[in-house]
Amino acid sequence: MNTPQHDDSQPEQNTERLADILSRMGERFSRDQQEQVSPPPESDKNLPIAISPAGLPVLTEYIPSEQFLEISGFFTPSSKRIEHIYSKEKKLREYTDAQGKRRIIKTRISANHDLGLPVTSDLDYYRAFLKICDELVDRDGRFPRMPIAVPTTKLLRYAGKNKAKQQRQEVWQWFKRMTLTGIEGAIYRAKKKDYDDGFVGTVFSQVIMTGDPMRNGQPADTNYVWLSPWFLSNYYYRYTRPLDFTFYKQLRKPIAKSLYTLLENGWYASEGKQYAKSYHALCEEFLLTHNRYISDIKKQLDPSHKELQNLGFLAKWEYHKTSKGDDYIITYHPGKKFFYDQEEKEGRREVATRIDTGNHQETKRFPQLDLIDRTNGLLSDILTVCGDSHSEGSYRKLIATHSEELIRTALSETRQAKLEGRILKSRGAYFTDTLKRLAELRRQHAKV
Repeated sequence: MNTPQHDDSQPEQNTERLADILSRMGERFSRDQQEQVSPPPESDKNLPIAISPAGLPVLTEYIPSEQFLEISGFFTPSSKRIEHIYSKEKKLREYTDAQGKRRIIKTRISANHDLGLPVTSDLDYYRAFLKICDELVDRDGRFPRMPIAVPTTKLLRYAGKNKAKQQRQEVWQWFKRMTLTGIEGAIYRAKKKDYDDGFVGTVFSQVIMTGDPMRNGQPADTNYVWLSPWFLSNYYYRYTRPLDFTFYKQLRKPIAKSLYTLLENGWYASEGKQYAKSYHALCEEFLLTHNRYISDIKKQLDPSHKELQNLGFLAKWEYHKTSKGDDYIITYHPGKKFFYDQEEKEGRREVATRIDTGNHQETKRFPQLDLIDRTNGLLSDILTVCGDSHSEGSYRKLIATHSEELIRTALSETRQAKLEGRILKSRGAYFTDTLKRLAELRRQHAKV
């Protein structure tokens, strides 16, 4: 990959106006490095801004969903059981730590060979299980003590399944699959707000099904579930996001059901901006057949894209070939349904927080999810502003070694410099030089 051309020893003439940058930015650089800075409104010119509930479903039913499991790739979108594949791995995050070492955080999902990996039907039952948990919280005012009673009939009804014998057997297999499918590697601990690496565990720690003996020797009158401690802890510390269960049940295509949570989390983390995902990474996470030609890729993905678009969740999507030509970046733009949900969720969250804390002042927005790798989204924004796809490799290195805050600040300054005609060389060189100068300023400020 080519590097944006600039001379490190001789700063570009335009960048000597760093004082102007600082005067516009104020005290932003003295804030914590974790604080996110959004690009100016012009980057949103193709996105919906005014949000109106008109035309959107009036009936919504939000249920809390534990966040780590949502982004771990635990459920694979498929209408059939997956054969001959018993494990899958997902990279959750890649970054450079305080010691300058590159860290890659991964988790692996390992299936029981008799049961196979969890697929879309298992996700349907998991959503129904979350609804049962939410009802118990509403009734008791707290998360239920273990075990949780999960009647088969109620689970089938909430999952939208019939009560045929085959479906009941599917429920029994789901209980076993949630108990025997392993999670290995990194797991997020909401209590300490960081990852635990080297974790080995499951979602359900134990299940006793109807008719099986309880500890007292009596047959169980229904199904009983013991959740694993990590899941209970994350739920207790409210590491959850509200999910519209009514909307989820409207979806029919397996890929659309998995994209729903993937995109919702991606857009939330980027504060409603576009979210990008490489086709290769999507195939790895969803265990999809990797197609070479764009026509086949569109046949594979677009039916699910259109389903989400028809329901107002996805505004549009775009395919961009990478500079190497061996992959595509899919850029997703949020629809009105996403923005409507965020307003509804934020309002409910603030009310709940004020009730719990007794604080009637305005509450702060939840921090962005640390679990989502936003590399592709940042790269897409850089390439859009700088316009030199041949420097993709260099930009990836910058993303790995600089905070998103500084990158977006440099992008903002580059965008403004372009509008004012202050760029004498290339936009890529201006952006790179500005980013390095801002990083050096941050380091000097830290020493004071």
